[in-house]
Amino acid sequence: MNKRQYIFSASGFQALFWMVLPITIILIGVVVGSLALHEHVMRQYLSEEAWKAATNPLLELTLVAPLVLLVPLAVAGAAFWFGTRQIIRPLQALEKQAGALSEGNFEAVQQPVGGIVEIQNLQRELSEMARKVQAAQEGLRDYINAITTGQEEERRRLARELHDDTIQALIALKHHVQLAIKSVRDPNSRKVLRELELLAEQTIENLRRLIRALRPIYLEDLGLVTALEMLAQEVEQSSGVRIDLKCVGWERRLDPQVELVLYRIAQEALNNVIRHAHAQRADLRIVFEDRKVILEIEDDGDGFLLPNAPTDFALQGHFGLLGMRERAELIGARLELYTAPGEGTRVRVSVQSST
Repeated sequence: MNKRQYIFSASGFQALFWMVLPITIILIGVVVGSLALHEHVMRQYLSEEAWKAATNPLLELTLVAPLVLLVPLAVAGAAFWFGTRQIIRPLQALEKQAGALSEGNFEAVQQPVGGIVEIQNLQRELSEMARKVQAAQEGLRDYINAITTGQEEERRRLARELHDDTIQALIALKHHVQLAIKSVRDPNSRKVLRELELLAEQTIENLRRLIRALRPIYLEDLGLVTALEMLAQEVEQSSGVRIDLKCVGWERRLDPQVELVLYRIAQEALNNVIRHAHAQRADLRIVFEDRKVILEIEDDGDGFLLPNAPTDFALQGHFGLLGMRERAELIGARLELYTAPGEGTRVRVSVQSST
């Protein structure tokens, strides 16, 4: 036979207490009234000797004995009041603070909850743990910032070497092939050389696309909107997914790091659309407000079940989303993700603009 366990909350205890208290007071009144009525009736119908016998202290003590229950009732009421005020309510407040802490609000546990010494000590330990976790996250963020900066520098170096060395060598090879085509009379040889020329031309174009992915030259020279236009065109041509770009507001240049982070987030989001979403189209939208810039990427793909907390991204294999979140935090931006199975995905990044 299964055993049932009943757990009362603070509100349940309060309801029980306020239900028992008036009943107890009424019963006490009935007992006191009965004693008074008993004495009044006995005075009228008993003789003096019988009255003295009836009012014997031992006999009256048996009638007053139930009043002793008032003492444990008062003790129980005081214990309940103390437990509710000093234990249950502080623990409930601490539970809310711990929930906010799990969502990344490190300031939540700083507000005192009161209660007994043990609860206050527990809050101090949580506050100290939150301080250490926050310090560790700040150190990790600085480390990720250094890694991201080094990664971008390495991308620039690799893109520069590919452009200055590899592509130039392929262009020279293509020119030599073109000269060879003019000097060769044999049709079969000319066919092979033209195929070689076409292969060199395709390789050059692929390398240029790789260079643009490694180092968004349009971003540096022409700004974020132009770079996003070129990114949308390249993704649409290579994947067949329709990409619609819309710019709202007065376009302006932002801090180079902000522009680069927004571009990389859009790049990663579109890559996710191609690799995982099975979408037919995606909307790329950038909004320039007075003191804010908003970037949105939305698709009509499969969507997925969103983890309960950002810290679960890595556990479920969403490393691209984790990378976007880390990049957003580097520039003080807010990244929001909206998705559900069968309802597509929308990534929204908002950042304050100083220009």
